[in-house]
Amino acid sequence: MIARHAAFLLPVVVATAAPVAAQRTPDAAGLERVVDRFNAARGAFDPAALAATLAPGFEEISPGGDIDDRARVLGFYAADQRRPAPAIERDERRTALRPGFGVTTERVSFRIARPDGTTATRSLRARYVGLRRGADWLLVSAQYTPIPSGPAPSTSAK
Repeated sequence: MIARHAAFLLPVVVATAAPVAAQRTPDAAGLERVVDRFNAARGAFDPAALAATLAPGFEEISPGGDIDDRARVLGFYAADQRRPAPAIERDERRTALRPGFGVTTERVSFRIARPDGTTATRSLRARYVGLRRGADWLLVSAQYTPIPSGPAPSTSAK
């Protein structure tokens, strides 16, 4: 009985789970534009522009593992919360679409000053999940995972 239903359901499950081809489609470009608007609004500390990119149930997982809801995220980017921030570089972007939603993943890198005056590059893997509403996209989730740095150079003489 199960085998008979599995033969019918397997193509449906595979078709539903398979991402759209890797080529950049208009739908992928639309999701990437909302990700870009989200990041621009964060950089400008513009909560109104940020709110326009977020679905009502939006949640963000910080690099430290905290789960922040939409209201808290908007509060982080209020104009009075603005602090100097390093320049951000984004690369390795890829977007996968599925029926009704899509996922954009990219590497986010920035340089930080060390106490000794040198700088170090830190990178995160950022993942954004967007929900399609008609022709528009809204983000329902963002997650930031630190990418481990390579081993520190050895300072001992050999």
